[in-house]
Amino acid sequence: MLRIALLFALGVYFAFFSNAQPLRIGIAPAKKFTRIKFSNASGDYFIVADTSLIGILNPTSSLEVIFDEKGKMDLIFAGARRKGFNKIKAITAVLGQSLEFSSSLPLNKARSFEGDFEITSLNDRLLVVNEVDLETYLEGVLESEGGEGQQKEYYKVQAVISRTFAQKVINKHAHEGFNLCNQEHCQAYLHKRNGSSMIDSAVSQTRNQVLKNEGDAYAPTFFSANCGGETCDPSFIWNEEIQGLIPMLDTFCTRTKQATWVKRIDPTEWKTFFVEKYSFPVDDSVSYQLLFESNLEHRKAFFIHPRYGIPLRDIREKFDLKSTFFSVRFDNNQVLLSGRGYGHGVGLCQEGAMNMARKGYDYTQILGYYFPSFHLVFTSFERY
Repeated sequence: MLRIALLFALGVYFAFFSNAQPLRIGIAPAKKFTRIKFSNASGDYFIVADTSLIGILNPTSSLEVIFDEKGKMDLIFAGARRKGFNKIKAITAVLGQSLEFSSSLPLNKARSFEGDFEITSLNDRLLVVNEVDLETYLEGVLESEGGEGQQKEYYKVQAVISRTFAQKVINKHAHEGFNLCNQEHCQAYLHKRNGSSMIDSAVSQTRNQVLKNEGDAYAPTFFSANCGGETCDPSFIWNEEIQGLIPMLDTFCTRTKQATWVKRIDPTEWKTFFVEKYSFPVDDSVSYQLLFESNLEHRKAFFIHPRYGIPLRDIREKFDLKSTFFSVRFDNNQVLLSGRGYGHGVGLCQEGAMNMARKGYDYTQILGYYFPSFHLVFTSFERY
C-alpha cells in the first residue's frame, strides 16, 4: 500500500514538472538565508530533494532547510536529518494551497504564499523561489501595494499597472534564476492574498489587460503614495527622461491623508550638511538666507537654484524626508520643512487614484488621467 502511494505521488510530481507554473518570484533574495522553515500548510505538499521524494508535508508538520559549509543543503523532516542536497522542492497538487515560510538565520517574519517553492544553494546562502501563476501573484501584489478597503475600480487600476510592470520586466532577474523579486526593487509581494473577493474580482475582470503605447511598448507604470498635487518629472529623480511620462497637476490627492507633512531639523545639522557636501557659500548673505528661507511652489530637480548643484533627492535621502517637494523656513530656532506628497511622485498617484475611484471614475478613466499617452490592450503572458 505504501509503495502504491509513493508511486502515485511521484507521478503527480513529474506531471507538475512537465507543466511548470509560469512565474518564479525570488523571496527576499538579498537576504543571506542559511536556515529556513516551511510550516502551516493549508494542504498537502510533496517534498522532493534532488530526484527523491522525501515525503508529504501536511498542515501539522514542518520542513527545515539548512545551508551547509560545503555549499549543499541539509533538511530536517519527520524527525530525521538528511544531508547533501542541491535542490529541494515543495509542490502542491491542488491550486490555491499555501505554505508559510520563515527564517531563523537571519530572523525573518513568517509569511504565507500560494504555489510551489524551490530552494537551492547560492554561494553563501539559500535562494528561495516561489512558483506561482501570474494572476495569483497579482492578487498578492495588490494587497501588498494597495492595502485593504479600497474601491474595486482602484484595485482594477493597480491590477493593470502591476500586470504591465510584471510583463515589461519579466526577465529582470533571469540571470539569478527567477523572474522578479518580491521586494520594492520589483513589486511588493509580501504574502498571499487574504481572501479578499474584491481584489480577486479586480484581477479577474482585468485579466490579460496591460498599458501600451501606439508603438506596442509597455507603459512605464511608476506610482507613489501621494504626488502632493503635482506629479514629478522622472529626470528630477533618476536623471533620465522616460518617454510618455509628463508632469501634471493632480487635483485629486491634495486633501488626502499623505498630501502634506512637516519636519523640524536642527539648524546646525542642516547647515553642516550643505557646507560639507556641497561647499555651500554660507559667507554670502543672500545664499545664507535662502538656505533657511526657500519656497517651492512647483516640483524642481535642485534646491534653491541649479547653480548651487544640490539635487533635492539628496536632501530627501539625508534627512529621511517623505518627498522632494518641500519649502523651508526658520521657526522657533529650528529649520521647519513643510512638504507635500509621499514618495518619488512619478506616474500614478495612489491616493489620487483612490479618490477618483471613490468619486465614481472607472479604472479606464483613472488610467487615462495618469497615463494619457498609453491605452489598454489585451495580451497573453509568455512563460519564463
